[in-house]
Amino acid sequence: MQGKKITVLLLVAAVAIVCFTRPDLAKDTEASENRDDLPVNIILFIGDGMGVAHITAAKTVMGHMQMERLDVCGLVTTHPYGGFVTDSAASGTAMATGQKTRNGMISQGPDGRKLKTVFEYAEEMKKSTGIVVTCSVTHATPAVFIAHVDDRNKNNEIAQQIVVSGIDLLFGGGLAYFIPSSREGSKRSDENDLVKILGERLDIALTAEEFRNLSDTANAAAFTALRHPGKVSEREISLAEMTGKALQILSKDPDGFLLMVEGSQIDWEGHDNNLDGIIAETVDFDNAVGVGIDFAESDGRTLVIVTSDHETGGFAVHGGSIEEKTLSEASFTTGGHTGSMVPLLAFGPGARLFGGIHDNTFIGKSMIEFLSSSK
Repeated sequence: MQGKKITVLLLVAAVAIVCFTRPDLAKDTEASENRDDLPVNIILFIGDGMGVAHITAAKTVMGHMQMERLDVCGLVTTHPYGGFVTDSAASGTAMATGQKTRNGMISQGPDGRKLKTVFEYAEEMKKSTGIVVTCSVTHATPAVFIAHVDDRNKNNEIAQQIVVSGIDLLFGGGLAYFIPSSREGSKRSDENDLVKILGERLDIALTAEEFRNLSDTANAAAFTALRHPGKVSEREISLAEMTGKALQILSKDPDGFLLMVEGSQIDWEGHDNNLDGIIAETVDFDNAVGVGIDFAESDGRTLVIVTSDHETGGFAVHGGSIEEKTLSEASFTTGGHTGSMVPLLAFGPGARLFGGIHDNTFIGKSMIEFLSSSK
């Protein structure tokens, strides 16, 4: 009888281990004798403000999403340090550094301490780093990967830090923060010509034509607007095209690269409770994800991660037609952010670790661990 009890207890313990133990990144990477199990390149796609309903709406209208090609799926909690509903600065910092901070802070801890970003780790590994966004490159999400300030609104200071950072590729708006105050459209309060300084190490493109001519270079910056680019229907260069160009350039580095691509304006359409805008921006983002997956499939060494920093709008879809690819009813609970969990999808080496429910800090910690384990 005693032997049966021991057997039952061992069986229960075994089931508990299987059911409740999540994959451990450190153990996985330490146990792996094959370095090909680790990604050489990482592409992090962030759909700003994108929740499950945003993807649902876009899929209903499109019928098929590029994101469906990602074979690992999970969810992410997004709360900031000391709060429940995050902004892009705090959530972005969690993904860029693996650590929580207060809303409004850019890769600084709650105490103001500078937090090392995954880009800074990558640059120590001699990997190239790049940013592709549909907002100003000084905005919260791109800024957390490159800068360290206590207030996300310090665009001029963020621009100064970008110029002296090790960033290899920078595509997005925000030219106004890089040109002298005497220039038309400038948002600087000084005569610093940061474009000139940036141009000492990066090839600069200020028009769509110049952007499309960026080919024989390993370092580039393209400014697509003085501040933020327009809506997707107004943008001359799509996020997918920028992503393709970024991969063409960064993939020249034999040591690998880390690229962050943001569909920035999904969030803004959520703030405006604009259903058509949400769909258009989510589709634009999804097309860029498709470019990333195509690259990863052909490359075989690239991890693709797709997620969001938070949900915006309290958005829900209530009616529509799958056959006709239409939505007939949708609603919003707010014009701001919510505390809802957001999607997490992945493909490529290391992707399986992202299945299940995680905190947003897990994304940053995992990328940093991948880099540390590849030394």
